[in-house]
Amino acid sequence: MPRATTRATTRATTRATTRAATTATRRSRTTRAARATTRRRATSIEDVPPEDVAIVVELLDSESGEEVTEKVDAMAKGGLLTAGVVEAARVIVEANRQSGQDPDVVALLEDVYKTLDVRLREMAATQVKDALTFAQELMKYFTAEDLERDESVAVTKVQLMMREEFERPGGVSREALAKYLDEVLPVMDQQDERIQSGLETATTPEQQAQIVQLMMQRTKERMQIEFIRDCAAGI
Repeated sequence: MPRATTRATTRATTRATTRAATTATRRSRTTRAARATTRRRATSIEDVPPEDVAIVVELLDSESGEEVTEKVDAMAKGGLLTAGVVEAARVIVEANRQSGQDPDVVALLEDVYKTLDVRLREMAATQVKDALTFAQELMKYFTAEDLERDESVAVTKVQLMMREEFERPGGVSREALAKYLDEVLPVMDQQDERIQSGLETATTPEQQAQIVQLMMQRTKERMQIEFIRDCAAGI
């Protein structure tokens, strides 16, 4: 929980940050590549998209730590909490620290940054868990063999389930599902390599048969995962 913030304590910092945000706005009108710069770990407020700085400035105008937390939660629910906003908060902390700002003010800014960072990490963990659960549920309704049939009823049902989930308020997003499965597939590649090595070192026909069966099952699972990923990615 961040320390209690007051408008009186942060007013000067807010004004300075707002001025910097205005300058950044002017500089960014000719290029939206500022977001790419942010991802490379920005070193000054001018490197941060002004809309992200503006969100942090709004958080600084809070009466207490509880109000900051409430605003951050509202941002998270409204889709406004992004990695760019967290990076903007970090840059503001560093800029004020390097400029010799009062340590208490820097501490308050750092608390806001930490609150944003923790909440974003919680969101990411929840998205991964929800994407995993949804993907596992989808895989119950179709098989790799269904994908090889024309006009498969099972495949059509799965596509409908995905569309309904993507459109449902608070549901798993298309982007989150595609991102999660994109990260799963390389892990499966590594696992498959180890399984293949096991086949090469198997000493009995029974062991070889078990490994071959496992490889066939994983091939079918990969087909399902790639299908879901491609649908989510709009391929």
